[in-house]
Amino acid sequence: MNSQAEPGAPRLRLLRASPATVPALGGLGTRRSLRTTCRDELESVPVKMRLRLLLLLLLCEAQGHAAPRPNFVLLMADDLGIGDPGCYGNTTLRTPNIDRLAAEGVKLTQHLAASPLCTPSRAAFMTGRYPIRSGMASQSFIGVFIFSASSGGLPTSEITFAKLLKNQGYSTALIGKWHLGTNCHNKTDFCHHPLSHGFDYFHGIPVTNLRDCKPGEGSVFTRGIRVLVFIPLQIIAITLLTLAVLKCLGLLHVPPVVFFCLLCLAAMILGLLLCFLHYFRPLNCFLMRNHEITQQPLSYDSLTQRLTADAAQFIRRNAGTPFLLLLSYLHVHTALFSSPDFAGHSQHGAYGDAAEELDWSVGGKANNWEGGIRIPGILRWPGVIQAGLVIDEPTSNMDIFPTVAKLAGSPLPEDRIIDGHDLMPLLQGKTQHSDHEFLFHYCNFYLNAVRWHPRN
Repeated sequence: MNSQAEPGAPRLRLLRASPATVPALGGLGTRRSLRTTCRDELESVPVKMRLRLLLLLLLCEAQGHAAPRPNFVLLMADDLGIGDPGCYGNTTLRTPNIDRLAAEGVKLTQHLAASPLCTPSRAAFMTGRYPIRSGMASQSFIGVFIFSASSGGLPTSEITFAKLLKNQGYSTALIGKWHLGTNCHNKTDFCHHPLSHGFDYFHGIPVTNLRDCKPGEGSVFTRGIRVLVFIPLQIIAITLLTLAVLKCLGLLHVPPVVFFCLLCLAAMILGLLLCFLHYFRPLNCFLMRNHEITQQPLSYDSLTQRLTADAAQFIRRNAGTPFLLLLSYLHVHTALFSSPDFAGHSQHGAYGDAAEELDWSVGGKANNWEGGIRIPGILRWPGVIQAGLVIDEPTSNMDIFPTVAKLAGSPLPEDRIIDGHDLMPLLQGKTQHSDHEFLFHYCNFYLNAVRWHPRN
């Protein structure tokens, strides 16, 4: 989180007196005759009234110079491991920009995601709540959305930090990956879309970045294809061969229609597989701007540069108002991709190329091992947060919600449990211990582990 106010950010003014409210005070000191008249009038005012007027002036002056509300730039990397950035000990991946953020801010060494999977983890990040509370923890094997036609998504009753800040007058934007659903009943209701959850602007992919979205990168459906296609085809082939042998030996009379039906069944299965492979990419891998599809199918050519440029434009466009920007990268989730400026330049193949391009823009874990839930966490706020600080206390990505809300002056919802805790006391050294005594680790719907951090 880069929570630094822009030079032109507006000040929060709780009370503001209009010149029409106190016309006598508005003209003080403009001309000598007026000063004399006003001085005479003030001397005739009782002492208590003069004290009240002075107190009113001081109060208006103090409120007029209230500290500006901070702007928020949240950078989310997809599947970046705890050991990937140089500031976390990697000596072979070049991440100078991420390392500089850590040097100028706070590095969290025990920062944990609420889930090892994209969809539930993002739900927790957005709402400050365990995904099982919001219904974003699946009971099936597949714990994420992989089809744009999925009717599920982040419930409209959930409150995101974007929605809280929008109510406080912030401009809000999500650029990059959403992966929390799109529609409920039809393709135009957009009930789960980012614009329905507090974001004023969205530019990115509504689902996720899969290997199937990039030609030549393979498929995430290999197991399903094997079970639903290859195994049935093998059974059909064995059945055809067995029936043909029995018929040739005269041991069984097999009508020709049986062979015809089995061949048609095999052809239908192959046809469905080919249709799926052909249409999956254009139907599920596309780029959106707000509610409009801008690129279908998605092209990876200079994609990171395009999204980064749009993020920079949003910041410039809202330089005069408080804003929240969530730049949610597609890197380094598969399919791995990078622009020609980075392809083939790292020591770690396509993954390293993608990680170094991610670092340039800053300028899977699918299990509950530490590689799946323990993630890099860096926060920078010059002048407020001590530079170069390292915190070893357990923290969670759910903590961003209450931290951002409090800094923006928004009260937390009182009608639900918020599992995250405000990080500022820990970041500013007002406390040395995390507020998390227990952190629960779910894989989909099921509790896999509990992390206990004794308060003493």
